Amino acid sequence: MRLTKRNLALAAVVSFTALSSLSWSSAGFAKSAPRTSPANLLQAIKKQVAIMEGPDTKWTGPTTGPKAAKNKFIVYLSGMAGNNLSRDYGIFMAQAAAKIGWKFKVINASGSASSWLNGLNEAIALKPNGIAMFANAATLQGPIRKAVARGIVLIGLHASAEPGPRPARHLFTNIESSPAQIGRAEADYVIANSNGKANVVVLTHNEYAIAYTKSMATKNQLTALPGIHVKGYVNVPAANSQQLVPGLVTSWVQRYGLPLYATTVGDTDWAFASAALRSMGVPPSQVRLVGSDGTPGAYARIRKGNDYQVATVPEPVELQAWQAIDEFNRAFHKMPPSNFLQPVHLVVHSNVNLEGGRQGFFNPANHYKQHYEKIWGVK
Repeated sequence: MRLTKRNLALAAVVSFTALSSLSWSSAGFAKSAPRTSPANLLQAIKKQVAIMEGPDTKWTGPTTGPKAAKNKFIVYLSGMAGNNLSRDYGIFMAQAAAKIGWKFKVINASGSASSWLNGLNEAIALKPNGIAMFANAATLQGPIRKAVARGIVLIGLHASAEPGPRPARHLFTNIESSPAQIGRAEADYVIANSNGKANVVVLTHNEYAIAYTKSMATKNQLTALPGIHVKGYVNVPAANSQQLVPGLVTSWVQRYGLPLYATTVGDTDWAFASAALRSMGVPPSQVRLVGSDGTPGAYARIRKGNDYQVATVPEPVELQAWQAIDEFNRAFHKMPPSNFLQPVHLVVHSNVNLEGGRQGFFNPANHYKQHYEKIWGVK
């Protein structure tokens, strides 16, 4: 990952947190640091939030790499077909694969471990050159090892707890924004928006390793200030969100009172919250929902300005889909992965139409397609 103003600012905020007496040296190793006052920490977090809400026009990804390999076939396992992120990765990877001249196929799963297993075995049977997967790699090590033994390259999309190469999981690389940075960004928004005084519930889906990492980062960052109180850390299966979220948000209001903030590891949860809150007569100003992924629904709710969801930390889905094709190309040429991470972005009402927001998703204006096309030698 290249250091940018945004990433350096984020590192500074992390080093400030009263949660820990750790900061980070330029080499990336933890070292002792003095604790800062709550007032100074609050101001540092507010500055970081302002940076995350700013433009994303600078390309910090790869500028060199191999030309396009010929006659490759990629299969994508969409681990939860009803999830916007899972579905959109397939759509955008198909477009990138067509640009580089490769064959591409999507296999849909339903979000359960058994459906992932069946889907991955189906993908292996097609004898592709590479398999991309939106599923938890830790639960699929048997078929993953079988695929690797057959010379198939595997790349994860939200398949592990952290981005980058995952040799222990037999993944060439795992593509996602840093879940820890996303989780802290959600917490930072709550801290800044509430001026350091809030009751908060953290919602998560820990059947996904990335969700645990993200939600724990949120929870831990929230405890950095004494005026922020984490009232609940709630783990429910993502597949049951539609049935459970309305009752959950109702119970939170009844139990913890108003005003209340809630964060989640995925925006889809908040699609099921608004009706329940309105039926209780709760004003949107009294319950503020913060999410991540950057789904079209989240953009629409934030754009209204009078809905309960006020912010999201989006994934650059189309950019990451193109990155996946580039990483496959590097693997086919026996080169290491690029290790590129797009800096974290925060969407709120004031910037909801920027950086692709008018189309309902985060699409940074850094000309990433042109950069990848130049690397591949295609037009």
